[in-house]
Amino acid sequence: MDLRAIHRRVACRLGNRSPEMSGLRGIAVGVFFALLLAGPHAHAGPMNGDRVVVGGQIHAAENGNHPWSLTIAGNPPCLYRFEVRPGDRWVFESPKQPAPVERSELQGPGDETDPARFDAKTWTAYQFKLEPGGTSTAQWAVLGDWHVRPDPGDTATMTSPWQLELLRGDILAFITSTTTEKPARSTIPFQYLWKSAGPITRGVWHSLVSVADFDWRPKGEGGITLWLDGAKIVDYRGPLGYNNAKPPYFKFGIYRAATADTLAVDYANVETSRAPLRRRIHTPPPICSSR
Repeated sequence: MDLRAIHRRVACRLGNRSPEMSGLRGIAVGVFFALLLAGPHAHAGPMNGDRVVVGGQIHAAENGNHPWSLTIAGNPPCLYRFEVRPGDRWVFESPKQPAPVERSELQGPGDETDPARFDAKTWTAYQFKLEPGGTSTAQWAVLGDWHVRPDPGDTATMTSPWQLELLRGDILAFITSTTTEKPARSTIPFQYLWKSAGPITRGVWHSLVSVADFDWRPKGEGGITLWLDGAKIVDYRGPLGYNNAKPPYFKFGIYRAATADTLAVDYANVETSRAPLRRRIHTPPPICSSR
């Protein structure tokens, strides 16, 4: 049984607070200006539960309350640095996890400001950089996903239907998962849609753009197209995701199987939208300045 699905599933069902983030829109402006007033380097070390503005949307920090977990820079905020060291568990991590995991992430909105829909294309674009260091020894590390929202009665382990992963040895991979079962109670396999031929280059920025149709129906409109550094690496047509009442929500940062090394990943120009972001496929925006 794949542990990454179990980890995500247990966190969602036992430890995670509601992804709806109700009422956050009302404080969005206040958070935004608070970050601006904090100066060019904004806010170093947002703690778990802190609200963070990303691409005009309110996200919530999920980390172990360490000063290195998340650093935000830029004016307005534009650079997000995540670092996970051995033992960095989320403060709300369930003690019932089948195996230890470590994380520092930002969780996107789960209310009506969530751009994901079952009846519309969902675009995702961001740039990321693995900081120099030894190759990752974690079995897997998630570097961005559209996170499933199970319905009451769903007891199966459910991998996110859109998930970018760093595998052991710095191999980059993209996986998906789907089922027509409702309620979902059986083991749901995931599939690799792509793996890099070799280790991803560290210390340089990589650009990712994706358009997805979260349609679980076998004869529906589901599919994913994904470009990495301007090259199309995934062109999948078929069922995508789950027969749930609500669409998935976006998360990015580092979420990994526990290991002995430190991993730091930088993100910039993070956007999720129903409006097309195809302009970013071959012309990614400049990396925003931290000053």
